[in-house]
Amino acid sequence: MRARQGVHLQIALSTVLGLDDRPAVLPALGPIPACRARRVVVAQHGAPWRYAVTGPDGRLVRAGALRTRPDPADLAVEGPPAAATASGAPGLVDLLVDAELLARLAEQGSGLPTSWRPVLAEIIAARGRDLDDDPGARFPHTGLRRHVEFRDRHCAFAGCLAPARTADLDHTRDHARGGRTTSDGLGPLCRHDHGLKHRGWMLTQPEPGRFTWRSPLGHIYRTRSEPLLPPPPPPLPVPPEDDSCCNGTDTARNEERRPDPPLIVWRPPTPAEDPRPPPPPSTDLDEPPPF
Repeated sequence: MRARQGVHLQIALSTVLGLDDRPAVLPALGPIPACRARRVVVAQHGAPWRYAVTGPDGRLVRAGALRTRPDPADLAVEGPPAAATASGAPGLVDLLVDAELLARLAEQGSGLPTSWRPVLAEIIAARGRDLDDDPGARFPHTGLRRHVEFRDRHCAFAGCLAPARTADLDHTRDHARGGRTTSDGLGPLCRHDHGLKHRGWMLTQPEPGRFTWRSPLGHIYRTRSEPLLPPPPPPLPVPPEDDSCCNGTDTARNEERRPDPPLIVWRPPTPAEDPRPPPPPSTDLDEPPPF
C-alpha cells in the first residue's frame, strides 16, 4: 500500500492559537475550515515549517525556515488529530504571522503557552542572510527564492494560477543584459508564460511584486498578488433576540383580535331588467315603412 503523503498548508498564527477561526489555505486545492487545519498542523508536527511575517496590509515583510516547534498539547485542537503523514513526504506548514500580533505576544504576561515562546523568539531573531546580498549571482539563494514565492504565490502573468513553487524564478530583466538577482528583479513565471518573453511580450517590475506586461499589439496588463494574510471579514450582524418563546408569552395574543371578514354567499346571476317601459302594441300591421 502506498504511504499517505502530507499536504502544503498555510495557516495564520492566530488561528493555530485559537484566537480566531480564520480559514486556512491548501495552495494546491483551496481554503479549509480552521478546525480541520489545526488537526493537520498536529499531524505534520514533524514536517518542515516556515514562517512569513506580514505588515498591516497583509503583505509579506520577511520569511524564513522555522526550526523550533510548539508542544502539540499547546495547539487549539478540537477532536482527534488528522492521520499521520508518511516520513518520506511529510508535507509543509507555512505559519503566517501578523507583525502586530507578534509584538503583542512577545510581551511578558501575554498568557502565551511556554512552548510557544522559543518559536516566537526564533521568528523575532530573523536569522538568515540578507535577501539582496549578491545581486550579480546567476541563481538566487534559498532565502531569496522563498521570499519571492511567499510574496507572489502564483505565476506573475495575468490570470495564471500556477503555484510559484513550481514556476521558474525569472529575472524580469534578463541576467545576460544586466538583470539583478534581487527581490525587486525576480518573479515567478510558469514555463509557458516564461516563453512569452521570447515571443514579443515585454515585462517590467516597477515595484517589488508589481508586474507590467506589454503585448505585441501594445496592450498593457498589470498584475499583483493578493495579500498573503488579508484582514478577516467583518462579523455577520446578529439579529435581535426574540424572547417570546422563552418567557412563555405569545405576541399574537397581545394583539387585538381582528373581526372576521363578512360571509359571502354565492347566488346564481339573474337577467338584467330593462328600466324603459315596453312600446305600445301596434294596431296597424300593414302600415308602410317611413322610407
